[in-house]
Amino acid sequence: MGHAQLMELEFESNLCTELSERGWLYEAGGGTSAAGWDIGLALVPQDVLQWLATQYADEYEKAVPADLAGAPRATAEMTLLAHLTKELAKNTRMDPTSGHPVGGLLGVLRKGFSYAQVGRPTAKFGPMVTFPPANPNLTEVVEASDAVRLRILRQVRFDTTTNETLDVVLTANGIPVVTMELKTDNTQTINHAIRQYKQDRRPGRNRPLLAPGRALVHFAVSNDLVFMATKLEGEDTLFLPFNQGNDGHQGNPPSGTGSSTNYLWRDILARPMFMRILKDFALYEPSKRGKKDEGRLIFPRFHQLRAVERVVADVESNGPGGRYLIWHSAGSGKTKTIAWLSHRLIRHMNSHSQSTFDSVIAVTDRTALDENIRDDMNLVQSSRGLVVTVGEKSGAKSPQLKKALIEGDHIITCTLQTFPEVMKLIEDTSELRGRRWAVVADEAHSSQSGSTARDLKALLADVELEDPDNITADDLLAAKDSAIAASSNITFIALTATPKAKTLRLFGAQGADGNWRAFDTYTMAQAIEEGFILDVLTNYSTYDMFLRVKNAIDNTEEEILVETASAVTTIVRFARLHPTSIAQKVRVVVEHFRRNVMPALGGNAKAMVVTSSRIEAYRWSQKMNEYLDEKGYNDMHTLVAFSGSLTADDGSTVTETSLNARSDTARAFREEDEFKVLIVANKFQTGFDEPRLMAMYVDKKLSGITTVQTLSRLNRTFPGKTAPMVVDFQNTPASVQEDFKLYYSDAHVNGDVDPNALITLAERLDTADIYTMSDMEAVAGAYLTDAGGEAIAKAMGPIKHRWQGQWTQAKVRKDKALKQALQSFRADVISYRNAWQFLSQIVDYQDVDLHKRAILATLLSRNLHMDGDQFDDSYLDGVQLSGVKLVPSAINEDHSITDGNQDGIQLPNFEGEFKGGGTPTRGPLEEAIDRVNEMFRAKGVDITHGSVAGFITTFWGFLDANQEAVAMAKNNSAAQLKASSDFSNAVGVAVLKTCQEAQEIQTYMTDLSFLGEMVEISAEALHDQYHPSDAAVVGGV
Repeated sequence: MGHAQLMELEFESNLCTELSERGWLYEAGGGTSAAGWDIGLALVPQDVLQWLATQYADEYEKAVPADLAGAPRATAEMTLLAHLTKELAKNTRMDPTSGHPVGGLLGVLRKGFSYAQVGRPTAKFGPMVTFPPANPNLTEVVEASDAVRLRILRQVRFDTTTNETLDVVLTANGIPVVTMELKTDNTQTINHAIRQYKQDRRPGRNRPLLAPGRALVHFAVSNDLVFMATKLEGEDTLFLPFNQGNDGHQGNPPSGTGSSTNYLWRDILARPMFMRILKDFALYEPSKRGKKDEGRLIFPRFHQLRAVERVVADVESNGPGGRYLIWHSAGSGKTKTIAWLSHRLIRHMNSHSQSTFDSVIAVTDRTALDENIRDDMNLVQSSRGLVVTVGEKSGAKSPQLKKALIEGDHIITCTLQTFPEVMKLIEDTSELRGRRWAVVADEAHSSQSGSTARDLKALLADVELEDPDNITADDLLAAKDSAIAASSNITFIALTATPKAKTLRLFGAQGADGNWRAFDTYTMAQAIEEGFILDVLTNYSTYDMFLRVKNAIDNTEEEILVETASAVTTIVRFARLHPTSIAQKVRVVVEHFRRNVMPALGGNAKAMVVTSSRIEAYRWSQKMNEYLDEKGYNDMHTLVAFSGSLTADDGSTVTETSLNARSDTARAFREEDEFKVLIVANKFQTGFDEPRLMAMYVDKKLSGITTVQTLSRLNRTFPGKTAPMVVDFQNTPASVQEDFKLYYSDAHVNGDVDPNALITLAERLDTADIYTMSDMEAVAGAYLTDAGGEAIAKAMGPIKHRWQGQWTQAKVRKDKALKQALQSFRADVISYRNAWQFLSQIVDYQDVDLHKRAILATLLSRNLHMDGDQFDDSYLDGVQLSGVKLVPSAINEDHSITDGNQDGIQLPNFEGEFKGGGTPTRGPLEEAIDRVNEMFRAKGVDITHGSVAGFITTFWGFLDANQEAVAMAKNNSAAQLKASSDFSNAVGVAVLKTCQEAQEIQTYMTDLSFLGEMVEISAEALHDQYHPSDAAVVGGV
């Protein structure tokens, strides 16, 4: 035996020995002869028969009568075993009444099978495995579970015509459930094991063990990595990683006690965990195309199993009432995680054999996901009626829902849209007070960090009163606030792929470094590296738009004066929305799509155009349809998506439905092949999954979490789908990279929110002289006693009138100080509302005035209307777009990232004071037009927007760090600086240093006019920085 074989033998022996220490039967070194392994049946007959005979003695007597002996008995036993193999080979179905799988491996293991014979009664055998009960007091079930034989077999023949063997096979009462091929990394790699399964372990007539559905999972195992497959299909076999992850990336961390993969046999395959997987996690998923033979067994991925078991273990250790954030990237299978977790929680029992939770409420942020969760919920074995869905139509009117809530022991699934119906029913049902709830929320950032979470807690929280018969309204309010902050009877589990800062703080766990992180993490980096999602930054193109505008109206008699900053912003927006600008982008998009995208995926590839507003989406739609008609491109059509209605250019009112002639845009895009491009405005940028989406054309400024959520629409995998394409008209790759880094491998929050921020805001509001404490009491009283809208309006009236009157006076008198004070009050009102919704969930203030003020702030935030700084934009009548040019600045560049951002996500600063802007600079319209043209003018060399921004930032850093230049700026006028050779030299040095770091702009060093302009600009800017009182406020875009 060679060295390599000896090492693999040692690896195999160690694995099996450690399994034997964790509840597995390991006889005769795992030899198949001693166990009686039958290759043709792919069973261990003695284990099968022993289980049937001892657990179902009466039924076994029908199948194999006790008076049979010798050859007749052996024949009867063999006939029974042969029938069992036929049952194992059946397609699995779900019994809608019992919720049990029927037929196939899971049906036999969990429900059993019937065996009919001519001349004898039918034998009805129960489950081939009895699982440990949730209630440990069920001693008979515990004993039966302990009697299950989990056996280890080594070097197992699987082909009746050859001597080929599998390294390890694990059986449960004689039925194979796991196969393994082992490789040591010192001799071969994990790929050798996978190749062995694909090439040498193909299912066939002589290979019953390898038939689809006969074993639950096939593991390829090396010292460093584990991969798994649940269905062997030759070269088409899909092996998925089953690794822990290593510091946010793929693979496994080193183990201090052996192979990095020993978690597989020490933890996953240890008897208690493996029995739980067989009982609660293993699924049979039918084909979505309805073909019976295309279903598949599901074995949980490592992070799914880990997340569920970690939550349950923490509940067992610390009791219910905890908050858990599960940050799992897109492509992680969150719907199945939610289904498994919900079922585990509703069945969980405490040490006193009582249900830990009365009800589990699963909340999703959209209907489509709710349907997916409902489907996955139904895959998990459960009795009829356990899962109750709150549909869009039935809502809380369903008597089934009320009955389920009162009875308890149910899972309630709903969306954010139907959730208020559930809340109302809970509020109106006195029997539900004080119940123990578990809330599982998907995409927590959109549903659980603000008012929705607080409203939910207000209903579900268990309010404890010392003397319920003698309590004031303020006492009750304080008790409710304390209950919300504690939420001891509510366990929250929030799942998200892109956590916001408030979500991390509200549901995350604080580490030793003081940072708040998710309870369980499966990162974007790991998901990309493991191939579950695609990297959307590997094929990124950007275009710069150069515009020229002019004033077509002769203003020789009277010069038009405008607020320069506002005018620049308005003119740029006008130019970008101009039909000519959009038409140019449409041409780029359509031709790019037809050339690079349309042929992909067998002609089924699709694309999305992301716009900034409804009117922009409408104009994109109109121009793209016109271009398609003009070119005769009849093989592709568009859909447009936006909320509400808008006034079209011809004055008519249009909606998404009227433009598309479809009631369900998402379904039409998915199911109707002719619709190739979906144009969206603030819709379908989150939660919309269409795996055939191959390209995205971005004409909208993106930042932060919105960047990640929007571009991640492209990351879903699909057979034949390669790196998706992004063409961006407004963002730079550098800014997009920075946003993705926050969520790549370690999303966390630094520090904490100061709970005193609420008190600081309260002091500012109370001293603003807009309301009195009696005003606040009146508003809160009307609201808390459900006095009705008229009573609330009456109480609010004096406060609104006082603020609105002062606002009008400030505008008429042009009183800037008063105007800023009123703006500051309004900003503080909104900040207080947001701060209360967030902080009151984690801080027990025990101050009812804070709550009453929050009621006032919430109502006021909807009623303090600033009619805006009205300025005359009639000057746009004379502004014309005289030129537009799209120039590619980066084509098909790879901007993928390898490391995350270590800085963390910033929590909101609630107590920051509103700062009004300086006096807007007024100037000639022509000056604003010149500035717009200057912004978009190409000068001498093609450079990217990102390189220009980087140049200016770097240059300014060098110049401002020059102490001599700063001293000159402090002590001289701008004109003196411009005339100073020393200052000119300082600017030249800063430019030189910058060009050494910005290769694209080095050509400017030969342009003397450029250097002169830099001196002019720098002199004014640096002077203004150190003489702010002399500087005019200059706006820009």
